[in-house]
This record gives sequence, structure tokens and C-alpha cells, in this order.
Amino acid sequence: HMKKLIILAVVVVLGLMLFLGGGSPEGVASKSVRVPLSTLNGSDQKGEAVLTEVDGQVQVAINLEGAPAGIPQPAHIHIGSCDTIGDPVYSLSAVEDGTSKTTLTASLGALKLGGPLAIDVRKSVADIGTDVACGNIVVE
Repeated sequence: HMKKLIILAVVVVLGLMLFLGGGSPEGVASKSVRVPLSTLNGSDQKGEAVLTEVDGQVQVAINLEGAPAGIPQPAHIHIGSCDTIGDPVYSLSAVEDGTSKTTLTASLGALKLGGPLAIDVRKSVADIGTDVACGNIVVE
């Protein structure tokens, strides 16, 4: 029950942040956060995700070296850290051929309030239980 309450609290806080605004001026990127993605389970896949806030929304761009060609790899932002991964709170576009781009309807400030958070990439849809890369999101 505690996990559900925490998720509910995060959703409420994120909703309030969206409702109250807090976006940047039109078309101006307020800031970016780089998230190094480390190899997990001997995948030899590593790289980074860059989270950039534009107009109050966060654009997430993932670039992974060593990703398999033509195999979509599910990616999510989870509660917790790479050491203690929790439930997913945002679905990201699957990483294909090493790249993924997603726009979230949340600001970096909302992500900071919802933290700690981590980006996790899975091996494939068929092997969703195997993590191949992960990085902790640190919003200053």
C-alpha cells in the first residue's frame, strides 16, 4: 500500500506543478540535465540521456552505444535509483538502433520533486525483465 500512496503523491505533486505552470518563455530551453547510462547485466550498452526543458515540458533524448540493430528496447523513468529500481512513472519511446526521443508533460522541477528517479532500458519486449542500461536522474 505504501508504494501506491507514494505513486499517488508523486502524481498529485506532478499534476499540481503542471497546473500551476512554471514553464519557461516560449521556445526557450531553460536547462538540460545529462544522465549517464551505465551497462547492466553484461549488455555492453552504455551512453547517456539528455533531459531538456522546453516550454515547461521535458524532452528526453537517449543515445546508447552497443544497442542491437532493429530490436526495440523498452525504456521508462522509474521511482528510485538504479540500485533500488521502483515502479515506472513515465514511459519513454523504445530505444531503437540506439536512440529514443520522448516529450514528457512535466517540467524538470516536477521531476525533481518526484525524485529520486532513474532511467532504465530493458533488453527487448520479449525479454522485458532484463535491464541493459540505467542512469540516475539528478536535477540540480
